[in-house]
Amino acid sequence: MARDQKEFEGFIRGKGCRLTGERLRLIAGIKRQRGHFNVDGLVACLKKQGLKVSRDTVYRNLPILLEAGVVAQSFRTSRDTYYECARSKAHHDHLICHACGGVVEFKDAVIERAQQRIAEKTHFKLEYHCHQLVGLCKKCRK
Repeated sequence: MARDQKEFEGFIRGKGCRLTGERLRLIAGIKRQRGHFNVDGLVACLKKQGLKVSRDTVYRNLPILLEAGVVAQSFRTSRDTYYECARSKAHHDHLICHACGGVVEFKDAVIERAQQRIAEKTHFKLEYHCHQLVGLCKKCRK
């Protein structure tokens, strides 16, 4: 955490931004998150932890937290965008049930290689991707 915080401090200062206590509390709260979260869920969790960070503060800081690699956009639903702590897991993709909102994480080397092959074939430099498959889970199909 200390190394990550030092890196973030350098990143923030390099952008000409101030390193506020609120930003540091936000990062600390994000690092404690397990799994996927949306902004409202994050704010609620931070409040439970006794951290005072407003919803507006989270939205204002999301772009710089994404750019700094503190959080990663995980997936989107028709209602919201979900994130996760960027350093918590290796890359993975998602299956999303549109009925119950359930999310299943998966890794598939064949899909990853196919994406890379398509990018190379089309002379496209991949920087990142957010792969999600939407459908109905077994429970909701019954």
